[in-house]
Amino acid sequence: MNSKYFELICDKNLDYIEDLINYLNSNIEEIMEFFNLNDIKDKKKIVIWTDINEYIKHIEQYSEYEDYMCADTYDGNINMLSLEEAHKTNEHANMKVNELIQNVKHEFVHICQQECEKESISDDIAWFWEALATNLGNPEQFSKIDISDITIDQLNNFNKLDNAYPISFTLGKYMLENYTHDEILEYVKYPKKLEQDQYNILSSAKEEYMINNTMSI
Repeated sequence: MNSKYFELICDKNLDYIEDLINYLNSNIEEIMEFFNLNDIKDKKKIVIWTDINEYIKHIEQYSEYEDYMCADTYDGNINMLSLEEAHKTNEHANMKVNELIQNVKHEFVHICQQECEKESISDDIAWFWEALATNLGNPEQFSKIDISDITIDQLNNFNKLDNAYPISFTLGKYMLENYTHDEILEYVKYPKKLEQDQYNILSSAKEEYMINNTMSI
């Protein structure tokens, strides 16, 4: 099952694949509009991996594999573990089919961010990538948490951070509510600017959290 933007690759006939593709197709325009994209340069693949060991080999070309990893866009395509293989991990042992389907939108946000970048830096600012992807892609799976004790050093060691994705979700929600659309797209296009500003972003988000938390007591 293919579309204008994607070619599906899967070596098994999984009964939720049609729902996954239909869900993505119904959300593509909304996400592209956020990133001011009219098109995507090259047709992308959606690869559903039906062997976790092969998926781990794929991941290890780019990064150290961690148990929470079940989807990625490292190679410029959407790679996802099948639900059956995701259940073999500790992190996703209880994943529901709707969560898997929602994850494809999360990964498409990453695809659009890759399309928009006009410069590159040595290390992507992972928390920001996940801040946008969790808020625009699969916000149903996250809620805001306490970020008052998070330091910029912890944030920049994202893969080692406890509650990394909820923290990114909380920061992303703060930015989407307090920064203009144009300001956020500037950070997408020019990550060096984000690199310079991220300390102030974190400080402001923590301050807002503490103010709101005090007021709610």
